[in-house]
Amino acid sequence: MQTLSISAKPALASDLPIRAIQFGEGNFLRGFLDWMLFKLNSQKLFNGRVVAVQPTTRGRTVPLLKAQDGLYTVILHGVKDGKSVETCEVVNTIGDWINPYEDDEWKRLREYARSAQVKFVFSNTTEAGIVYEKQDLQEGKAPSSFPAKLAVLLHDRFLAFKGTGNCGDSGITVMPCELIEDNGDKLREIVEKHAADFGYEDEFKSYLEEDCLFLNTLVDRVVSGYPKANADEYKQKLGYEDKLMTCGELFHFLAIEGPDSVDSTLPFRKAGLNVVIASDITPYRLRKVRILNGAHTSNVPAAYIAGLETVDQMMTDSVTGKFARSVIYDEIIPAVKLDKGMLKEFADAVVDRFMDPSMHHQLSSILMNCASKMRARVIPSLLDSRSQGMLPKKLCFAVAAFLCLYRTAGGKVPVQVPREGGKQGQFMDDEHAVKVLSEAWSHYQGTEASALMVVKGALSDQGLWGRDLSSDLDVVSLCAKLTHAIVSDGVIATMKDLLEHD
Repeated sequence: MQTLSISAKPALASDLPIRAIQFGEGNFLRGFLDWMLFKLNSQKLFNGRVVAVQPTTRGRTVPLLKAQDGLYTVILHGVKDGKSVETCEVVNTIGDWINPYEDDEWKRLREYARSAQVKFVFSNTTEAGIVYEKQDLQEGKAPSSFPAKLAVLLHDRFLAFKGTGNCGDSGITVMPCELIEDNGDKLREIVEKHAADFGYEDEFKSYLEEDCLFLNTLVDRVVSGYPKANADEYKQKLGYEDKLMTCGELFHFLAIEGPDSVDSTLPFRKAGLNVVIASDITPYRLRKVRILNGAHTSNVPAAYIAGLETVDQMMTDSVTGKFARSVIYDEIIPAVKLDKGMLKEFADAVVDRFMDPSMHHQLSSILMNCASKMRARVIPSLLDSRSQGMLPKKLCFAVAAFLCLYRTAGGKVPVQVPREGGKQGQFMDDEHAVKVLSEAWSHYQGTEASALMVVKGALSDQGLWGRDLSSDLDVVSLCAKLTHAIVSDGVIATMKDLLEHD
């Protein structure tokens, strides 16, 4: 069996220059943005590759990229013209890979930042990545957060071009793909805070505002990752072993909020890709975050605790599938203040996408950084529902199931999750979130009254939610009742009871 590498597949290698720094080397970026750039390169519309940067100390992908010369297979599934379709393509967009926490690698990344050929910064560091963490610069060491690293790199570039007469080449287009509202604007604001912390000159702030373009974006494609269940089947089908193989759906969508000039610098639409460039992408973002991502985040904790493994299993299960549909159509759509016809049409497509049995989208991967996802994707629908005088029982159940993920965490990462059927699982989350939620569970004594203390402790933390959510006594009371029910009666029994008394 071949191993995917340049030596084994020489025709797949690329010598295109590095034109972008990419923070993130995980399944999503490789199966979405890097695939899109691959499509551009195939039509000679981008003519460049990326250097993939490991954004945290916990990454494991960089050694695999090195072993496979940056090559990997993207396998896409879907339905087209009523027929099941599968495509397999070896993507060669990644031209270099860097773990900035290793010796000399941070220095090497800073050299890329000073290159005139580099014109773009892309990222997907999850919702937890675009946050402000005050820190001091240490000589020769990469800052811990993505925005702090970006501040240093952009300052390096500013200094490299300052006074050279080539300042027109110094501008950078920054396109974050993290799923938070106004991601480009927020990233720029945090970079500016770090610039102030690091004592950078006022002229650098002008450079950020006048020469660098920070784009707000919305991304949409389910990328399920490595196909564990049928990896051997793909080895036989492809004729080589690929440890970075990643699966996703044929459907893809990218909305970019920016000027018309983006169409020429990133000609996705010319390549025939499903991309929108508009002055305001709020409606696209809202429907996607609340319905598609909100459906994932609100339903996956319970399904995972119940012992299910994938999204398609969740949707076909007689209890979790019916519950998930009710969450979408009965609670999320009524809460979202957009045209209901547009929302229902999108929701119908989302349910079909979730049902695709070829995806095998692992629930455990959706749980990654679950706390920040709950804040961005689910809590806003709950709050909007409350503002309209409704008490969304199933969204409150989603909060309760989310809290139950951390019942035995003990403040440790990764979070260990006891699951029904004697199964065990784990997922990674922000350390502050795990600490807060673990401390909240220290109040639980096996009663609904003590569950009330758990919920109050969890929902009152403003660092976790951006506000004190415990002031809504009706929500707290219902979440406490459901939290205790999940622990006492089981997650499926609690869901059945909610469905029967709807």
